[in-house]
Amino acid sequence: MLRVPYNLKIAMPPLVLPPKATTLGAAISAAAEFLDPATGTTALITGAGVSVESGIPDYRGPSGIYTLNQNHRPIFYTEFVDHHTIRKRYWARSFLGWEAVRLAKPNRVHKYVGDLINGGWLRSLVTQNVDSLHSAYVKDVTEIHGTLSSAVCLTCGTHYDRSELQLELARLNPSWADLLQQELDRLSEQRTRDPIKSFRLNPDGDLELPARISYDQFNYPTCPSCASNGIAKSTSNGAWSEENIDITVPHSKRKVKDVGVLKPDVVFFGESVNDHVKEVAEQKMKMADKILVVASSLQTYSAFRLIKQNKTNGKRIGIINVGPVRGEHELLVNGDLRVSFIAGDVLGGVVDIMNQQRSPLAYARR
Repeated sequence: MLRVPYNLKIAMPPLVLPPKATTLGAAISAAAEFLDPATGTTALITGAGVSVESGIPDYRGPSGIYTLNQNHRPIFYTEFVDHHTIRKRYWARSFLGWEAVRLAKPNRVHKYVGDLINGGWLRSLVTQNVDSLHSAYVKDVTEIHGTLSSAVCLTCGTHYDRSELQLELARLNPSWADLLQQELDRLSEQRTRDPIKSFRLNPDGDLELPARISYDQFNYPTCPSCASNGIAKSTSNGAWSEENIDITVPHSKRKVKDVGVLKPDVVFFGESVNDHVKEVAEQKMKMADKILVVASSLQTYSAFRLIKQNKTNGKRIGIINVGPVRGEHELLVNGDLRVSFIAGDVLGGVVDIMNQQRSPLAYARR
């Protein structure tokens, strides 16, 4: 199961499911009726739109990276593992972007999802997001695309805390660290209420920078474990050395040609989802009677495949997303749910119904 981008524009089909959900009240009513535990258990899969209110952009929303920059092209897995220069570019942009991710706070959608799981209206959660914000309210989160909160060595498989790696990146790149600190100081002086919005952040945590920027002098560290064991070499200041190029370790975790390379613990485009994670996600979908998609266009195949597979098995599908969703004309039939309102507004109303034990029909009359 690969994480593959789907960059073609898709048009919004006529919204006929449910036919009466043309107001927010009716949409809340329809969503509550779909999620009602009396009609079976529901597994939830969320996308990048969930974290927009936390300041982390999505891909195709009004302020999404593909909306603002139609020429944007993410780094692919093979590019990262094969090219030292590409890794310099990624880690430089990630060094600046990590501060925005670190400062991000969970928003109301994350809380509502936690409320619905704790209240028994949702059985399980799978997310495509890599910001780990769901973890603030949900203990058991399956992150099919990994998490930015850690990095992993492609040779030995050792994991490292991303915040600690940030300190090492700052030490190796004092001029970049000064640039980042100046920006943070400027934002602090202005007392910006939401400072991370001033960063041009991409959904996967790296910063969008002007094309003229040079990354030649940027350094990233060698895996400390590989360095201490003599598997990989470092420069005199501890940076990854080009002496590690084209050295393959027979028993490395992944078959890559450069040793001691640290990679963010996320699934890059063109990279396979971890087999164990894939199995857990599939099991969560299998154990539920219905599946709800929230704030996702299902453009990556890893997520779309999960939904399509379960639709083939006859399960009801619900979609709460403002914009169009890949293949929704195939996924939705009579009895399924399609709501085109902001997820936070809809889920907040559902939580209200759950807490008050009110009939969903009460909202439909608003």
